[in-house]
Amino acid sequence: MGEQGEYDHLTWSREADPTDRRRRGPPRPRRPDDPAAHAGALLAQFGAADAAAAGDEPGFDERRLLKLRFDGHPPEGLWSFPGIEVVSEEGGELALVFATEEGRAEFENRLRLVQRGQHATRREVLFAMDGIDAWTPEDRTSVGLRDALQELRQVPDQRVRLDVELWPLSLDRPEDAERMFETFRLRAERRGVLVLDSTRRPVVLLRVEASLEGVEWMLRYRDVRIVDVPPRFLLEPQLRRLALSELEEPTVEPDAPLLAVLDSGVATNHPLLAPAVAHAESFLDGSGPDDGHGHGTRVAGIAVFGDVEAAAVRRSFHATARVLSGRVLDGSAQYDDKLIENQVREAVEVFGRDFGCRIFTLSLGDARHPHDGGRLRPFAMTLDDLAREHGVLFIVSSGNYGGSGAEPADWRGEYPRYLLSDAARILDPAPALNALTVGSIARHELALPAARSPRDPSHQPIARRDQPSPFTRGGAANGPIKPELVEHGGNLAVDIRAGTTRAVQSPTLGVLSTNHGFAAGDLFAVDIGTSFAAPAVANLAARILGRYPDASAELLRPLLVAHADVPAASAELLERPELVRLTGYGIPRADRCLSSSERIVTLLAEDTLRENETHFFEIPLPDDFTEPPVRRARRVRVAIAHTPLVRPGRAEYRASRLAFRVVRSSSLDTVRSTFQRGSTLSSISENGLWPSPKLRDRGTVQAAVWDIRQTNRRWAEKRPFLVVSRTVPRWAEGLVPAERYACVAIVEDRSEAPVRLYTQLRARLRARARVRR
Repeated sequence: MGEQGEYDHLTWSREADPTDRRRRGPPRPRRPDDPAAHAGALLAQFGAADAAAAGDEPGFDERRLLKLRFDGHPPEGLWSFPGIEVVSEEGGELALVFATEEGRAEFENRLRLVQRGQHATRREVLFAMDGIDAWTPEDRTSVGLRDALQELRQVPDQRVRLDVELWPLSLDRPEDAERMFETFRLRAERRGVLVLDSTRRPVVLLRVEASLEGVEWMLRYRDVRIVDVPPRFLLEPQLRRLALSELEEPTVEPDAPLLAVLDSGVATNHPLLAPAVAHAESFLDGSGPDDGHGHGTRVAGIAVFGDVEAAAVRRSFHATARVLSGRVLDGSAQYDDKLIENQVREAVEVFGRDFGCRIFTLSLGDARHPHDGGRLRPFAMTLDDLAREHGVLFIVSSGNYGGSGAEPADWRGEYPRYLLSDAARILDPAPALNALTVGSIARHELALPAARSPRDPSHQPIARRDQPSPFTRGGAANGPIKPELVEHGGNLAVDIRAGTTRAVQSPTLGVLSTNHGFAAGDLFAVDIGTSFAAPAVANLAARILGRYPDASAELLRPLLVAHADVPAASAELLERPELVRLTGYGIPRADRCLSSSERIVTLLAEDTLRENETHFFEIPLPDDFTEPPVRRARRVRVAIAHTPLVRPGRAEYRASRLAFRVVRSSSLDTVRSTFQRGSTLSSISENGLWPSPKLRDRGTVQAAVWDIRQTNRRWAEKRPFLVVSRTVPRWAEGLVPAERYACVAIVEDRSEAPVRLYTQLRARLRARARVRR
């Protein structure tokens, strides 16, 4: 396989002589300390932003549009600032305002008062402000439009269809919204922009047809919030109706690893699933293993094949995992009178003992119990306990959010911020610390009515491709990163003409999988939910285990999260600390999880840590990584995982914590001695590694990325070291004297430069092993 650039991952080992952990205090909060300098900087930015806004194509009135950035949410005082109207909050730290000439003069005057050390009304607004800018054509350009513009500039006379959203004034200023719409429509027509259709409730949205000249005009027009390409990704409806005669004979990977699906059962005689079902058993009293609901069969199809839709398009189904079906839900896909904790424990014991199964996926969630960030519920605690006791990996769905009472009032307009509410937090047992939790992102974005009426913009997706599904759930702001991963689970749409208070499903927005009612004629069914994201990750975990059969559950987790990326479409929705609560570390890349290449090399290590002990690993960087050209994109990723003992009833639920830092130093001795003295090292963890320690340290699986864009000739003199520490609270001392953990490091060159990282690293590690012998 190495001849094709696909190599087995390399084994890595720590440096000798562990040491006691270095205790560090909490990071100091960031506080602006010079109001006069702060006001002076804002004045300079304000002048530049005001001049840039003056160059915009004017809107329906003479006010200028300014972008105000804040350290946290904009203060309430902004809403009553004279001469300023807040028109939109774009994320929790950004406000867009219309400012009159008098308002701009008043704003500038108050900044000058602060600069001179005098009192100014609404100082809290000025002090909280991080910056001032204009809303630029780049801000008005969606991710999808960027790609379309590249094509359009090749043939500037061609015309394209686009969706144009104006600023949301319609709720409290309907007369302004009407003026804004009419002014835009008349000016657009004079610019050759043809309005095909429009709607004004609750947002002003137009579908237009324009040339490059018209597009560039709209991107400079003050009243335009964003210009986007119409939805186009959809699940082809005909795929659901494929006949067995149209498909190749299903096959199973030789020695495919086992994966247990604990759900409503599986239709074991489904013609595509049957070759891959190793065993089916019911853990419900008085019920057989067959799927009386359909949910379990849909989950099992993804667990067995991974991407069922892609397989249907190819007309070829190849099972990369064999499934063990454990029925724990009744015919309504609900829990029965028997405790689910007992059913799952029995399933793990039976499937572990009789089949050696080490991967279990559960797409279950108790909608009555969104996690409040406090004490875990019994189901989650059971998974934590079983994971450690049996050395198994649980992969669970984050749960689905269907709204809470009248919230959200506007599914599309309030997306994705309503997903950060307390009501939209992950459901039990997703908070389990020793399990991998999986949320959902959207793949398709064209609802069936929109596909049938391409000129009508009223049927709009809530999420765009590769953005968090409108129903996914997220973790608490003060808790561990949950979900850790995301996968495709479907999308929802709204009919803007009918109002956006209700989200609707569409057969073109869901996930394709196997249908338990196949005897009626349909081999496949379409559904939505995080239920179908979790088995996709489970399938990948099984594929990793198939290639690396000795890998532990501790190693599978960091390998998956280290090779995960947040899609660009998601990254633009929220600030990173908020986004991580919905997407975790991102979507795992299957090709990179399974093998290394000359450009991307994965190092694997497993070891044990004693109480309050620290291990050191040098992250080896080969010559091709550090040598010229020094200005190019490179990346180092690090991930660790452990499965701690847990004890309900304790304020500190787990019996140990693992944390890591990445530091640079000229030698290991310097790192070790500095750590032992308790002095501060120059830590990449606080200067370039994401997520920050504050966000990642609470989890039992943690990962971080270090992007390196420029080096110099002496840069390589300081080598990077991974420092892994284990901390044990007093109540747990002596319970687990030594604990297993796993860590992963990835060295990657993201440029086009010719490199041989794998060859060089393999040679270095082999030479080091010979020296140690």
